[in-house]
Amino acid sequence: MNLILSTLKKEKSLSLKKIMSLTNVSRDTARRDIVTLTENNLVRRTYGGIAQLDSFKELDSFLTRSSHKSREKFLLAKEASKLIAEDDLVYLDVSTTVSLVPQNLPEHLNNLIVTNSIDIANQLLTYSNCHCRLLGGNLDKKKRCVVGTKPLRELDDYLIDLAVIGVVGIDEKGVYYAYEEDIEMKRKIRLQSKKIALLVDSTKIGEAHKFRVFNFDEIDAILVTAELPGSLLRRMKEHHVEIIQVAN
Repeated sequence: MNLILSTLKKEKSLSLKKIMSLTNVSRDTARRDIVTLTENNLVRRTYGGIAQLDSFKELDSFLTRSSHKSREKFLLAKEASKLIAEDDLVYLDVSTTVSLVPQNLPEHLNNLIVTNSIDIANQLLTYSNCHCRLLGGNLDKKKRCVVGTKPLRELDDYLIDLAVIGVVGIDEKGVYYAYEEDIEMKRKIRLQSKKIALLVDSTKIGEAHKFRVFNFDEIDAILVTAELPGSLLRRMKEHHVEIIQVAN
């Protein structure tokens, strides 16, 4: 697979046929290699092949890179994509984990998906057949999303069926985020959404952060790969939060 990645660095994209010729393997083996590389978040899948995740960044060596966390995020995003029904109006919030949802969307879906994330909008245009609506507002260079009062006002126009959101931390007291402006935005998303699903990787469990935004009675579902502590599990069951355990 190193040969595939090193060639990809030079050529930016590779077709299935090119991978078969390059590695001298069968079509089925080449497809399995593509799946492995995609699941480890090393490449993005395209129609008929693969491409670089980001043409402005170097691809790390597959053998030396620790891909456990990226794989965990990918699996959470893949499971979250299964929650999206045809004709759902969906909101995908700015998050490295949520940004992996678009590449897992089935080709037949053409839902309207709203986001405040530049990267998610790009992923939707690249991977999916869904209609993408990027909220307006000021661009935050660090967070790579739109911020300010304009996106809050625009959310009034949408009755969202499903909102998929990441977290910075979660413990038995609630769900936490890192920035003060997250408070109003996340609560606005909750107000406009019929259902909210949180994607929580193992590093976020048991962690508190600066701002507690959600109580458990405001959460509909949580997707996790790790076992939850007993105290946290009890709190969720008390508030009838659906716990979706994702095999890692």
